[in-house]
Parts: sequence; C-alpha cells; structure tokens
Amino acid sequence: MTTIHFILSAVCIGVADSLIMWFIIGFLFHKSQSLTPQTWRPESNRSYMYSTLLSFLFGVLFTLFYAKIGSHYVIQGIWSQCKLGLICFACFAFILEVSNAIYINYDRKFAVGKMVASCLTYMAAAVIASTFYW
Repeated sequence: MTTIHFILSAVCIGVADSLIMWFIIGFLFHKSQSLTPQTWRPESNRSYMYSTLLSFLFGVLFTLFYAKIGSHYVIQGIWSQCKLGLICFACFAFILEVSNAIYINYDRKFAVGKMVASCLTYMAAAVIASTFYW
C-alpha cells in the first residue's frame, strides 16, 4: 500500500464514519436520544470537531489494521470484505455497545441505532480499505 493510498483510505473511512454516524444516530435515532436528556453533554462546535477528528483517527487505525492483518484474510469480492467488517464489529464494538447499554441510561432504540451505525461503519471501513489496498 502506497502512502497516497493509505491517506486516501483513511480520509474516505473518516468521511464514511462521519456520514454513517450522522445519518443513523443524528437523523434516524435522534428522537430516541432525546428521551434521555440527563445522559448527554451539551452539543457544541468543539464536540463536533472532536468527533470528526476521532472519525479520521478511526480511518487511520483501520487502514493500518487492514494493511497489516486484514488484507491477508480477505479474498477478492465485496462479501469477503463485508465479512471482515462484521468480524471486526463483533470483536471490537458489539460487546462494548452492549456493555454501555447496560450501564448507561440509553433509550433502547438509541442503543440499537448505535449498534447498527457501528456495524455499518466497520463494514464500510473494510470495503474502503480493501479498495485502496494495492
């Protein structure tokens, strides 16, 4: 993987993560989020900036993970890439999201929305990283 492919992959994953989270959490499940107002900190431009920076950091880390480990296990084809995303979701996010839902006062629908968004993010990251991997 060349440096330019690495950077493009990281940026595309960061953009995809931001858009998926905005659509699933911010648009589809925002009403469920507002049912537990005591759980949330006030939103500001600063919080959005930090969230966006974390999305790009996720892009860098997932691209690095794919280049070092994931590329050895993905066969050509989108189904293989999606399976890698599902495995990463199951290993890295599913347990964390369920654990958070147990201890944090989330609305049930919002917890489901977080899991759907996380799963889609990992699947998109795997597809994007494999697209830029040469």
